[in-house]
Formats: sequence, C-alpha cells, structure tokens
Amino acid sequence: MKRITMKLLFPFTVAALLVFGSMSLPAQRIMRYSVTTGDVALSGAGTKLTIQQPASHAAQVNLESAVIYCSVACDVTQSQNGTAATSTAGTANALLPFDAAALATVWLASNVGSGTPAGGISHLAATERLPFDVSKIQLRGMGTGTNYTFVVSAVTGTVNITLFWSER
Repeated sequence: MKRITMKLLFPFTVAALLVFGSMSLPAQRIMRYSVTTGDVALSGAGTKLTIQQPASHAAQVNLESAVIYCSVACDVTQSQNGTAATSTAGTANALLPFDAAALATVWLASNVGSGTPAGGISHLAATERLPFDVSKIQLRGMGTGTNYTFVVSAVTGTVNITLFWSER
C-alpha cells in the first residue's frame, strides 16, 4: 500500500474546503407581524394591549414599534412581565411575505396583571399620534409571564394602539 503524501492530499483538501465552506446554512427566517386594537371608544375607562410568550414553544420576539392615538389628552405607560393576560385575545397579522402564524399571543383590552414599569409616563395631547421606538425590547423568556404591555389611562374618547414585532 502506498502512502499518500501531503503534496498529493493538499489540493484535494483545499478543493473540499472551498466547496463545502462556501455552502451556507439556511438563514433563520425572521417573520414580522402587527396587531391593532382598532378604534376603541372609551367612557371613563382605560385600555391595554399586551404581547406575551405562549406557555410553551416560545420564539425570540423583537418588538419594533408601537403607535398610539388618543382623540383626547391621555397618559400612556408601559410595563413588562405582569401576571399573564387571559382575555381578550387579539389576532396577529402576518406582514409580507405572509409567513407562519405568530407564536406570541396578543391581548386587546388586556387583563394582564401589573408588571414592572418600563419607563415613565408619556402625555399625549388630544388627537396626537405618538410612535414608540421599542426596537431594543426582546421577549426571550419562556412562558406567559414574559410579556410587554401598553396602557392608556382612563379617558372618555377614542384610543387606538398598534404594535409591530418580529419573531425568529
């Protein structure tokens, strides 16, 4: 049996590295979603929108932005990781290219328990539409106690909360 020398093996090794090294692994898909409360008519009441991880099979949820509108002056606060919301379920809308259903759950007129405050109070003037940059917020934990909530104070007027996020 002849010994294969390094000189003969080297070109084949380099060729194999070039071929197999240039094959990329499939990129992990990032799926984008939105949800809105729609125009909610309130009479001396507030409202909440919550996004939370499911009880199992959680995704990495990256919040992108939220837009909140109030027809009258209102106060907006944010909180995180409150006791899990259980009503009223909302519908996540897949954004282009219309991938799979969202793993995170969304709750409109949410009954989420008070969580840890996330920032201060934002005061909106009447008919103001305020965008919130929440792009640094990630829901990585497992379970329904991993959540993020937008809270609009009690008002008599119309409120609309819209949230955009991505999952991987």
